[in-house]
Amino acid sequence: MNPLSTYNFNGLQNVGTSENAKLTDGSKSRAAEELTQVANQFEAIFIENLLKQARESKLSDALFETSANDNFNQMLDAEIAKSSSETVDIGIAEAIIEQMSKSGIHK
Repeated sequence: MNPLSTYNFNGLQNVGTSENAKLTDGSKSRAAEELTQVANQFEAIFIENLLKQARESKLSDALFETSANDNFNQMLDAEIAKSSSETVDIGIAEAIIEQMSKSGIHK
């Protein structure tokens, strides 16, 4: 399962382009919303990869582990990561938004 398949990065296509300098107030608020969504999704991917690495670092394999369990664990990790990025503030999304704001992309 590709972890990126559960995320939507459509808002990322115009981030950092010169088109953002010419945005109207309504477009700026939409761009800000899209940047926030993308930053939150990036944070979710980061958390998901942390969970994946923690799972892979186990000391021994389970006796009855199957590929079905692997798929379930991947889906579970993706949902936990998505939920955690929305409810637990670890600061990655805010750092991305702040960095983009400093470069004039998100104002």
